[in-house]
Amino acid sequence: MGKCEEPVHFVRLQQFNLEVYILKHYISGDSYTQTGFDVKGTQPNAQNPLGNPSYPGWTSSNGPNWVGFLTTTYNASFIKTYNMAYGGATVDSALVAPYTPTVLSVLNQTQDLFLPTYGADPTSAAHPWTAQDSLFAFFIGVNDVGNSWWLENTETLYTSIFTVYEGLLEQIYETGARNFLFLSAPPVQLAPLTLENGEYAIENEGKAIELWNAKLKNMTAAFKTKHEDATTLVHDTWGVYKDVIDNPASYEQTAGLKNVTGYCKAYENGAPTWYTKDPSCEYAVNEYLWLNSLHPTFPLHNATAASIAKFLSS
Repeated sequence: MGKCEEPVHFVRLQQFNLEVYILKHYISGDSYTQTGFDVKGTQPNAQNPLGNPSYPGWTSSNGPNWVGFLTTTYNASFIKTYNMAYGGATVDSALVAPYTPTVLSVLNQTQDLFLPTYGADPTSAAHPWTAQDSLFAFFIGVNDVGNSWWLENTETLYTSIFTVYEGLLEQIYETGARNFLFLSAPPVQLAPLTLENGEYAIENEGKAIELWNAKLKNMTAAFKTKHEDATTLVHDTWGVYKDVIDNPASYEQTAGLKNVTGYCKAYENGAPTWYTKDPSCEYAVNEYLWLNSLHPTFPLHNATAASIAKFLSS
């Protein structure tokens, strides 16, 4: 999606005071989290806490995504965010292929980006971090489920995926990471892409998402049992999305949404501003929950970030 730089004004509702290293494949590692950060480019700094590109980055939400809001709106202090998410990512491309072979999976994001750049020496002057001041967040599953839900062997497949996933967490843990946040997979069976395919798709993709989220909880519980010095938190992102779809007024940030099931073609690749009203569309872009067939607009990301901040502060 295009880069949007229009200023936005939101009240800080909650405090969030950890420095954040967001390995966006963990957060999801996909387009729901991507901001286009290049680990070889400008690093997070006071002028741009996301480092590069300019805020809010290259997102799929026609504005900031949850990463941007969590970093700049719901923070109690300055937070640096290192976001390695990549649009289209799955946990392991060898298990669930992305839409194109060039997509960096969570495995790639961990082993090719985080470990050599930030994990090799947490005490380095260039990229210092500690277990105490760093949070490792992961939001992944949309593409793993979306590219596999119709298969007969999803139970076996997802077990294999989470074996890889947990192995990557072990590698990150070994670098000194101790604080982990996981976002559950959202109910994307309610996105236009699946709605257009009828009840069979809606029901069965929904079941696959439930299975994914159950395995996420099991993995994080097992990881915590193995590493008593680690903090593992699972945010109910599925619940936030479902609440907003059922009732946009359930969150202040999404109260202005007027369409939660469809999208306008004029906006599907992004709009000139966050609040553009195209003559061919019934509503302004920010009044649609969905920017296109799969990606939500920034109000839902804002609500998600607010919910995460509240979850962390509690």
